[in-house]
Amino acid sequence: MANQIVADARTAPVDISFLMAAHNAAPWIETAIRSALDQVGVTVEILVVDDGSVDGTASVVARLAAEDPRIRRIPLDGAQPGAPRGPSTARNAALKAARGRWLAILDADDLIVPDRSRTLLDLAAATDADLIADNPIPFTGSFDPRGAGMLERGREPYLFTVDLAQYLTCNRMLTPGVKLGYLKPMLRADLVRRHGLRYDTEVRIGEDFLFCLGALAAGARFVVGSYAGYGYRRGPSSLSHRLHLADIQRLDAAFAAWAGHLALSAEIRPAAHAYRDSLATAQIIARVIEAAQGGRWLQGAALALARPRAWRFLTGSLMAAVGKRFGKRLRPAMPGALPVGQR
Repeated sequence: MANQIVADARTAPVDISFLMAAHNAAPWIETAIRSALDQVGVTVEILVVDDGSVDGTASVVARLAAEDPRIRRIPLDGAQPGAPRGPSTARNAALKAARGRWLAILDADDLIVPDRSRTLLDLAAATDADLIADNPIPFTGSFDPRGAGMLERGREPYLFTVDLAQYLTCNRMLTPGVKLGYLKPMLRADLVRRHGLRYDTEVRIGEDFLFCLGALAAGARFVVGSYAGYGYRRGPSSLSHRLHLADIQRLDAAFAAWAGHLALSAEIRPAAHAYRDSLATAQIIARVIEAAQGGRWLQGAALALARPRAWRFLTGSLMAAVGKRFGKRLRPAMPGALPVGQR
């Protein structure tokens, strides 16, 4: 009987496949998985890819999978304990195994409220959306579903569409405002499969941003609503908490390759240029910080002088670097927000 239940669960139609890349997520992953299992009004599967965890993540997932056949452990070729292959490779493995009509990104340290999936599917049906997202609620300790979202909710519920140029503009580094790349969208699986969309395995920061960018370039209709049902955990474990020069360089190279493969319209070209220019500034800032941390102050000053627009972002970071130089164990955060799933 138990084997039949498992077989039925793994052949039944699935509304939503949750893609979950996990690396050393043992303290939080059970909460994330159970929040996906608790979705009401939809059928789900949770595809968990353990990417070289050494903290007990694998045992937590194994226990939960033994209890519920909707949880599927997806192997990651070449993964070794303590040597993660990166979130893009892990998400691609989940993508390949997904059976759902929709694909949902859920990070292993986040959570969702029970009516989130049904609400977003209804919004997608009402707006003919291929890509649908809500307003994430950041939290650090306990999650409050009534907490303030990243986007202003306004006095009334709202929806807005995001085109390719707007998405680029809203995700430029070092600019004020919420980066739409932080949103955790759901995508129509047939659009992803039809256009062969995959994550760039060289990218470790900004992978969700690039993936959504590919969907928009393929013609996806992207709708964002004021409804808030995604809990976005913030903390030092997040990849986006600290940015490194190599990560920005990989993102820049991947974006340049993406743009080079497309015949960008006159409307898109300025937005793409401005986005890449923001990455160039971010790289200068990262180089200045690295030089300052290494005591190479003259080199750092020369780099800063070469990019005047970076000056106003450097003061706080350089002060933090000075603090580290004098014994404080602190790595200065990059100023500004980087988009997407970039943890």
